[in-house]
Amino acid sequence: MEIGRQLTMLSQETKKIQPSYTLILKIGTRNFSFLLVKSSDKKIIDFYEHNYEYQLRESEISKELNIKLLNFLKNYNNISNVKLIINNKLSTLVPETLFDEKLSLEYLKFDVKLLKNDVPSYDKIDEIEAVNVYLPFINVNNYLIDNFGTFDYFHYSTLFIKKSIKYELGNNHYTCLNFRENCFDMAVLKNGKLLFHNSFDYKTKEDVLYFILNSFQQNKFKLKKNIFVISGNLNDDISDFLKKFHNNINFSDEKIDWKTENQYIDHIMLCE
Repeated sequence: MEIGRQLTMLSQETKKIQPSYTLILKIGTRNFSFLLVKSSDKKIIDFYEHNYEYQLRESEISKELNIKLLNFLKNYNNISNVKLIINNKLSTLVPETLFDEKLSLEYLKFDVKLLKNDVPSYDKIDEIEAVNVYLPFINVNNYLIDNFGTFDYFHYSTLFIKKSIKYELGNNHYTCLNFRENCFDMAVLKNGKLLFHNSFDYKTKEDVLYFILNSFQQNKFKLKKNIFVISGNLNDDISDFLKKFHNNINFSDEKIDWKTENQYIDHIMLCE
């Protein structure tokens, strides 16, 4: 029997007994993570994460995904909904008024090294009247189509920007920082408008501070009047360091236990 049929097809009797699940995948070149939630009430059922010490080639990603996902879903059959977060840095924002789908690769070439067979995609971000143009993992998309049929996919930065806009902290400048594996995303906003967005690789807590301060200096943002909102997967060392750096540090997603469930935040964005 084909893999997709093994993962998704059940007898009618089994479907009546088992609840349906939503599968959310975050796929990158160094990290895979899967979140399974109950479709009816969004209750978290299971979570899996795997980090690689080296960067995977795109041809390797789909092979690794097949192995890891089959094992993750061996006890869960009734997958009714699949969502994919594309976790790479191959994206750029374009004002909606200037966007032309036919020029998607032209927008990307200024920030991304392109190959002949690259096929771009994009997410509309209505809240800031912009379009996020990016390169998906084509092999991953094909794998999910073969095994699950239709599915939704988004670039990670799209979700991060949308999440950042929701905080609505009045007339104040506020900066959202979301920490991933060895990198963090930064968005500066005011009055619901995005003023700055970028992603930075880091190794130490001092690296984090450098990129924050340099971004503020280059864009002439006022640091003292800024409010910081922090989320994602960061350790206590960086957390304590940032608290000493600024007196207005806030951790988002208060409903989530910070110590045990911060790794789920990226995926929970898609459950709302």
